[in-house]
Amino acid sequence: MKNLIKIFLSFTLFYVFVEQNVVHAQDERASVLIEEVITTARKKEESEQEVPLAVTALSSEQLEVQKVRNITELVSVPNVSLDDIGTQRGVPNFQIRGLGHNSSIASIESPVAMIVDGVYVGNGTVMDSFDLASVEILRGPQGTIIGKNAIGGAVLLNSKNPGDEWESQVRLAMDGFGSPGATNSMMQFASGGPVSDIIKVRGVLYINDNQGWFNNSFDNTHHGAHENTMFRGTVVADPTDSLNINVKYSTQETSGDGVSSQCFSLVPTDLQCFGLIQDRDSFDLSINEKGFIEQDTETLTIKAVQDVMLGDGQITYLYGSSTTESEAMGDIDGTRLFIFHAPAKTQDESSTYEIRFNGSFGNMDLLAGYYSYTRDLTYHEMRILPNTLGGTEWNGGGDLSVDSTAFFATAEFPIGDNLVLDLGIRSTEEDKNVSVASLSAGAAALAAGILDAPRNIYFLAGRDPSLIQRTSDASCQIFLGGCVRDFIDNDSWSSTSPRIGLTYFPDDNTTIYGYVADGYRSGGYNMRNTAILQLTPDKGPGPFDQEKLQTLEVGMKRILNNGRLNLAFFSSELTDMQRTLNEAGPAGPVQYIKNTGDATISGFEADVVLLLQNDFVFNASLGTLDAGYDEVVYDISQDGVVDSVDLNLMLPRAADLTYSLGLSRDFMVANWSASARVAYSYRDEVAYSDNNLGMIGEQNILDLGVDFYSPSENFSFGFYGKNLNDSVKHGNVSPVSWGSFSPLMPGKIIGVEAVLSF
Repeated sequence: MKNLIKIFLSFTLFYVFVEQNVVHAQDERASVLIEEVITTARKKEESEQEVPLAVTALSSEQLEVQKVRNITELVSVPNVSLDDIGTQRGVPNFQIRGLGHNSSIASIESPVAMIVDGVYVGNGTVMDSFDLASVEILRGPQGTIIGKNAIGGAVLLNSKNPGDEWESQVRLAMDGFGSPGATNSMMQFASGGPVSDIIKVRGVLYINDNQGWFNNSFDNTHHGAHENTMFRGTVVADPTDSLNINVKYSTQETSGDGVSSQCFSLVPTDLQCFGLIQDRDSFDLSINEKGFIEQDTETLTIKAVQDVMLGDGQITYLYGSSTTESEAMGDIDGTRLFIFHAPAKTQDESSTYEIRFNGSFGNMDLLAGYYSYTRDLTYHEMRILPNTLGGTEWNGGGDLSVDSTAFFATAEFPIGDNLVLDLGIRSTEEDKNVSVASLSAGAAALAAGILDAPRNIYFLAGRDPSLIQRTSDASCQIFLGGCVRDFIDNDSWSSTSPRIGLTYFPDDNTTIYGYVADGYRSGGYNMRNTAILQLTPDKGPGPFDQEKLQTLEVGMKRILNNGRLNLAFFSSELTDMQRTLNEAGPAGPVQYIKNTGDATISGFEADVVLLLQNDFVFNASLGTLDAGYDEVVYDISQDGVVDSVDLNLMLPRAADLTYSLGLSRDFMVANWSASARVAYSYRDEVAYSDNNLGMIGEQNILDLGVDFYSPSENFSFGFYGKNLNDSVKHGNVSPVSWGSFSPLMPGKIIGVEAVLSF
């Protein structure tokens, strides 16, 4: 009830405030929210309102009006949450239609694909929205066009290209006022345009200095600090009238504090966080290890588009490569004591090749292409337990290589008046090779008193555990080929992802569609193996099988006289579900992946945008999910039997209800124009762990913002408030033997910004 009162008062005060202004705006910005966005969901440019699938596309102007500064702030999309997992900064934990990634294990693919400038980047890195041309959120499965690991859907991020005229922009912002910790400052600069008749360039520089939103009561210091520097350069060349070449290079460096981990008790039988009492609905933080994160990422994307006479079409060649190196240390116990700290190091390299043809032959539009993806991952994770818990150092990780190839084709052709049939198919082959060093390797021998057996567990023998900060301090070195590799394997998977759909256009403003499509999530291996293979081989690295989703979706998209209305209903059959099961263990969370059974997820989505006046826009969205297991073949509840208890568990990350409301209004203040917005979004409580012990609380997010624009339109300043309800959000809630490992996300953010364009 308190939240409803806050929402009502906020929307009322917003309306009263803007109505007190005598003059309406001459240059309406709010009205951009009803404009159609061009989407590339099917690897060609189409209107968002005509593409026959549920897609939410936002242009750079719409992102600006809604004050979106980071893609995790896109909370108004029904049945979608774009969260950060919290375990390591920037690792996405996206969920679409009840399908999400509930682990930070680097070797496991998310069911929601991230695509940056057309290139699949897997789990990727959560990005700031500065200098994005558009964001597209596609509901899944998207297996025919995008490929594996898009059964939940895909998030497409498209950066800006240089325009036909030289333009520059600089944005300065500072926020965090009133937070428990310190402030956060940002500088963003972009400049670009033509340098000759055939070449255009654009450069982007982003610098973020966050002093830490949280207060760590252990030593009364700020926590959550990070420094982030990103550069992206783009060169576009048109050497002939029929050839366009686009080259993008970016580099990003991040350093800062480790995970802001909170501990609270989940069950009466755990160790109650060793006496540390913290309210899970608060931002209480009290950890004795500050931790750190250091991450460097480089990406290169080359896209060449050649017009051809065949089918009046285009041949597109796309190459992308990415290299990420990161090192981190985290306080996983989340308490004032040294219980479980975890250094880690990762090197992840991937490359993508794609060549495709788009063309028309009579009434048929054809897309056909070949795709190749490779990945090489090396990973070392440590778990440090102090002398009070045996004084041990655990090491694990290993090497993974992935090779994936695919052929895909789609065809669209009319079969009657205003009726279009679309058919598609994708055939994928994937090979994985793995060499795993189990964290538990040698545990059985040590328990038996055999001290000279090969192992990855070492006694500290008087070493100060607090001085073990990096994997270079480890007694065995995975990056040098060391540590016991007790699991070496390879496996292959193949899949075929068909799609058949019908689209009906009863008039120029309405699209009615329906389709059935299949998609797959990659099978693979768990490189974070804590199981003792001699005792519990069923909880080892794998392999686990690929996961399949078949979806029936029907929808309607309608352009109204003063806005648009989109509706969609879907029903999905999920088979061979991949679940990352979390158990409490002697050395922290025990995670293992199993194909646990089958489930059905169905739901409804609606979003509407209405132009109430030329300068007054209302938008709303609603998403519902009905998710449940049809069959369970593994003891998910961990009570020793597979029965109705397992069958009645909630599916992780599947929120029954999401909705949002928003108002945007333009007005005048003297000869300055202004734009204001208020938005509220809600998401139900969701299970994080499969046994439903770890739950992520409901979200009530209230945002406000107002910007003022000079008469020349080249300067603006504004104020913004994010999560003004101070809604507590955890990246995950994982059971551990002493309580929970629950990384905190920042709460209320109040800030100011200034933008100069020239």
